[in-house]
Formats: sequence, structure tokens, C-alpha cells
Amino acid sequence: MSPRNDGTAATGGPQEPGGSSGPGGHGVPTPRAMLLVVVVLCLQALALAGAAVSFLIAAIGAGQYAVPLTGLAVMFLIFAAGIAAAARGAWRLHRWARPASIAFELLVIVFGFSVIGGTLWLGLACLVSAIAVILGFFLPATVDAYNRALAD
Repeated sequence: MSPRNDGTAATGGPQEPGGSSGPGGHGVPTPRAMLLVVVVLCLQALALAGAAVSFLIAAIGAGQYAVPLTGLAVMFLIFAAGIAAAARGAWRLHRWARPASIAFELLVIVFGFSVIGGTLWLGLACLVSAIAVILGFFLPATVDAYNRALAD
């Protein structure tokens, strides 16, 4: 699909000034459907960062468990940074962001199934958010935008 003459692209988003209509500089606008993916990924990154903070707080009075809790906090912060980068990359239609995000969401699905028996709300939240991200990446508008971005 080619851009229309009224300053908007075929997906309905306005073109950026200067001729480049995509946030990644490839001329392809990010579809509105990608907003769901980016928002959920950002929420997951915030949840991971919150868990890291809670591990650090727990490590203060944990005695012999302080080092493992600190290690978990560092690991969760690394995951949070990776997911935040994937959210930014997905918004900019970078080719690496989609497989990285989907691989993470598959891990979230496994985690969701493993905790659903003990903490129903946490398991369901994990499953619903992971499925939302995966489905968001395979919506027709998103697939079309990625294909056009890869062709540029």
C-alpha cells in the first residue's frame, strides 16, 4: 500500500515532517494496533522493575538470603531493561523486537501456567498479557507494517 496524498499513510497515521513517516526512519508509520503491544510490554517491564525493588527491600533484613535476593533483583532489572528496549523497538518496527518479545512472552506463558494453581490472579494476568502481545504482533495491520518496514 502506498501513502495517500493527504499526508496520511495507508494505515491511517500522519506522516512526520521531513518526509519520513515512520518513527524508525524507514518511512513506514507504526500502526495503531502496535499500541496494545507497546503498552503491555511497558507494563510488564514496570512489573519486573517493581519485583526487583521488592527483592532489594526484602534483602535488607534477609541475613544469609541477602545475596541471592540481590542477584534476583539484578536479573529482574536486566529483564525489565530488555523488555523496555523491545517495546521501543516494536514501536519503531525494528525487526529484532518482534522475535525477542514473542520469546519473552512464551516464557511468561510458562510462568503463568506454573503459578496459576497457587495465585490465580497472577497466573491469569501473565497469560492474558502474553497472549495480548503475541496476538498484537500478528494483527494484519502490524504484519503489514513490519513487512513494509523490512522492504525499505
